[in-house]
Amino acid sequence: MAYRDILFHAFEGEAGDTVHKTALALAGKMGAQVTGVSVVDNTPIPAYVVPYLPTNLDQNYLEEARATAKSLRSRVEDAGRAADIHVEWRYVEGDIRGVINLHSRYTDLVVLGQGAGEDVPLGPALNLADDLILSTAKPILSVPWHGDFTNIGTNVLVAWNGSPQSSRAVHDALPILTEAQSVKLIEVGPENIHHIPGAEITAHLTRHGVNVEADYVVEGSNSTGEAILGYASEMNADLIVCGGWGHSRIVETVMGGVTRHLLRNMPVPILMSH
Repeated sequence: MAYRDILFHAFEGEAGDTVHKTALALAGKMGAQVTGVSVVDNTPIPAYVVPYLPTNLDQNYLEEARATAKSLRSRVEDAGRAADIHVEWRYVEGDIRGVINLHSRYTDLVVLGQGAGEDVPLGPALNLADDLILSTAKPILSVPWHGDFTNIGTNVLVAWNGSPQSSRAVHDALPILTEAQSVKLIEVGPENIHHIPGAEITAHLTRHGVNVEADYVVEGSNSTGEAILGYASEMNADLIVCGGWGHSRIVETVMGGVTRHLLRNMPVPILMSH
């Protein structure tokens, strides 16, 4: 079992380089094809704003965006050829969330940037992972703004709470978990001497050949999100796997507290499924 199609959001800057390098490295391990999607938002400018803008602003913006995407495509394809990885490129002008959501239906994994940061495009791309974790049917690998994450999947932390989202995330991460040297599965909760942490899911993963150990973290003054990141730091994890949780936009426009905390403060990539 392995990923055969990996999709990533292509954009300029150091954060964008981190995303595409992570996607290419993972594809190399899995023998997968990589698809880069470069999206330029073409939302019409409100009519009442147009008189105050320079002439031909729309056209100049699109021409610059197309030139940037062409340059980025060349760099990514060169990197793919050097690593003997097939790279497909898609340039689309439209709503970025809708475009990536659509293209994610034909892939195994979607690689995105962490979200808001100094080196991340503002506007439509801001906090892209937040929305897509809740709306796409595929797992999201969210990558921090800065760092080298070309060798993830050696020491993996699985944050487990028995939810459907956790179960999907574990299943979606199996191609990585089965190849990991060490997998730690933790639950965070109140002290309970009668509780055997992760007994069923650990047995299930063992049957898949995963080298996994379970642990239970008693919640204290720290939040669940802080406890997960603290444990990840202690075990020197290079990847966190967990379920992504949140409400529909009709009820709430933000993520669940643990999901939000992890996405905002991740030290290593996080693979999430909803």
